[in-house]
Amino acid sequence: MTISCKYSKLIQIFSLLTFTLLLLSLRTDESYSLFNTDDNISNEIIFSSVVDRLIANKSDPEFVKNLINHPSVQFNEKYIRVNVIKSMQKVDYSAHYSDKSAQTVYELLRQNFDLFQNCENQFSIPKEIIAAIIWVETKFGSYLGNSHVPSVYLNTALANEAKYIEKNLQMNLKDLNVKKADEKSIRKKIKSRSAKKANWAIKELLALEKIYNERGIDIFSLYGSWAGAFGISQFLPSSYLNWAIDGNKDGIIDLFDINDAVFSVANYLKNNGWGNSYEEKRKAIFNYNNSSAYVDAILKLSEKVKNYIMTSNIENTAPID
Repeated sequence: MTISCKYSKLIQIFSLLTFTLLLLSLRTDESYSLFNTDDNISNEIIFSSVVDRLIANKSDPEFVKNLINHPSVQFNEKYIRVNVIKSMQKVDYSAHYSDKSAQTVYELLRQNFDLFQNCENQFSIPKEIIAAIIWVETKFGSYLGNSHVPSVYLNTALANEAKYIEKNLQMNLKDLNVKKADEKSIRKKIKSRSAKKANWAIKELLALEKIYNERGIDIFSLYGSWAGAFGISQFLPSSYLNWAIDGNKDGIIDLFDINDAVFSVANYLKNNGWGNSYEEKRKAIFNYNNSSAYVDAILKLSEKVKNYIMTSNIENTAPID
């Protein structure tokens, strides 16, 4: 009887140990997120450092309280990630300026010819350039993104915290087999990128507050790209404040409206370096999206669309309202 009890206790201990080891194996598995956060932790705790920074930047405490406690605001690990390895790789935009894409953009431009031509006349920005940007950004509004904009910036603002810098380092080291000598270089890049991203996110959160207070827009219903850009033109909140305009003159600046989006893109380019020279044109488009590959794609697509226009006499085939 005594021996049986001893065996029973040993089995219990062994079972407990096995269960513990199983849990540990699950936690160290590749599928387990480096950024995992307990669902029971409140937003006040998760975003406490962001709250402090917003208040320090004279954000309204009541707005901040409502912001982090809104039911649509969620912690999401993907917005905190800083990947310096993948950022070194050139993005392939070739699908955006394929012959098929150019034909589609031409047809969409033809259907909205008066809108694009009026915009070109007012801003002296070629309609093909504007159409190309709207195509590459959202396929003329057919894909607007499903990321909750306020949540994007609240999470991104956490990137500069020491624990996330360390977790991003480990993630980057997993992505690339580096020599120990390179780890210091990668850490330095991550720290620099993290600080830049976190500061940028705070600036965009402050811009969202202005949009909410001064423009009367329900920012909590805003969804867009993983980078926090929204609307057909994919503007950041700060870009919306500075360069979005009312294209259809209805008294509302709505970037989910094609008229406002088209005129806002032109206004952005006009105020961000667009000029007569090739270099000035590239500069303006680069300001829209800081990627040389993106600039090349816009110019190649717009040139193809322009050729379609020249060979089809689009002015005479445009639909009449």
